[in-house]
Amino acid sequence: MDVETQETEKGTEIKVRTNKEIALVVKGPETERIYLPGSAGSDSSYYVEKTEALEKTTEGYGVVHTGSIEKIEVLS
Repeated sequence: MDVETQETEKGTEIKVRTNKEIALVVKGPETERIYLPGSAGSDSSYYVEKTEALEKTTEGYGVVHTGSIEKIEVLS
């Protein structure tokens, strides 16, 4: 499993290369977001303000996170 980040105009693009289904925990100074794969992201009761799902890519999953990042944790 390999995690890459890249700053973009919309936020930090996070790409995870894996052949497993994962969830992604992104921790900032005062926030924590959990991104779930596919439609599961819209069913999360953990973060109800705005949900975004991890997008399936040819090499794994990706998402664009807005806000500061102190730690990224991949759950499989």
